[in-house]
Amino acid sequence: MIKKIGVVCAYQFPEGMAPTIRILAYCKGLQQNGVKCEIFTFKETPFDMQEPLSGVAEGIPYQKSYFKHGNGVCQKLCDKFSMLKRLKMQIRKSNESEPFDYILLSFDTLDKFYTIVPMVKSLMIKMLFIGDEYPEPIRRLREDIPIWHQFAYRFIHRYLKGRVLMTENLKKFYNDRAGVMPTYILNSIIDDKRFEGLKHEQVAPKYLCYMGNMQLAKDNVDNIIKAFAMVARDFPEYNLFLFGTPSPEDRRVIECTILQCHLEERVFIKGRVDYDKVPQILANATLLVTSQPITKRAQGGFPTKMAEYMMSGTPMVVTNVGEINKYVQDGINTYMVEPCNPDAYGQKLRYILSNPEDSARIANNALEYAKSNFCSQPVTKGLINFMNQLKCNGK
Repeated sequence: MIKKIGVVCAYQFPEGMAPTIRILAYCKGLQQNGVKCEIFTFKETPFDMQEPLSGVAEGIPYQKSYFKHGNGVCQKLCDKFSMLKRLKMQIRKSNESEPFDYILLSFDTLDKFYTIVPMVKSLMIKMLFIGDEYPEPIRRLREDIPIWHQFAYRFIHRYLKGRVLMTENLKKFYNDRAGVMPTYILNSIIDDKRFEGLKHEQVAPKYLCYMGNMQLAKDNVDNIIKAFAMVARDFPEYNLFLFGTPSPEDRRVIECTILQCHLEERVFIKGRVDYDKVPQILANATLLVTSQPITKRAQGGFPTKMAEYMMSGTPMVVTNVGEINKYVQDGINTYMVEPCNPDAYGQKLRYILSNPEDSARIANNALEYAKSNFCSQPVTKGLINFMNQLKCNGK
């Protein structure tokens, strides 16, 4: 039986964006099912920052590696080596106190694979890979990875025992390019405890809400703004709030789109909000919106925000990309439109805002669906069964 799992990730923890929230939901679900978890983050954390390098986040112990501010190539290499040494020490110490059944690798770049995999293997700990997107350079809107990347992934993945991936498209991609391997599909997961006791508060002004990282290559927020421009005059009581921290380049595009649509007094970039405040912001909105473009990147992923949207009890609009339509259906538990079509999106907004009874029905269906399919405890039972099966097969 699986008793203890470790996670090595390459992003901020415990505060962070979608990957942080997702891995926390993984770990909380595993712990709710009786499996101990511990997170080790390999994200570079300056040594002089005033934040703890270890702690417990919502019951999940975590440890951070850090680096000192060094100048020059040699000093930076020494800093990296020290950080790796610290990471290995942290994992070894925890493993000696109680052995890990598996370490989950929550990153996909080759430099980290070739750094972390040999280190964990030297500790005689088995590894699984977690993937929720195509790797670089597909995330930069290329159609595929270079041939030498394929050989590099195929070689290093030989030392893994299995994969936990978000979509069937990702499974096919990694099987084709890195070798066939036992794979568990876990498309979306959410910590439902965050949404307990939510009440829909009356707010002024009323607002439509986008919540995400506002990275235009992944979420084409400009499409939402153009769609809102089509209905803004007829629904003057509504504003559009955009929560997230876009890059300077993406922010310029978004601000330019707002100006072109003459929506400076109706569309607002609200910035990033605290993790604990997100559920209530979603619940207080009249409508939740998201939009993804037609890209190779979108085909491989699954919008993690969708489960949060559904759990809030607020109706939502999504674009029909990737494998979304395998899980939700237009007019049943979501409103769905074709991607990159602001006219169709605008027509859908008009319908929803004009038909509050229908949107309430859709939102309730979405909430019930999310409770049955995305909540962390039942979802991770399948993951535990997968790992138990691997273990029984000697992997």
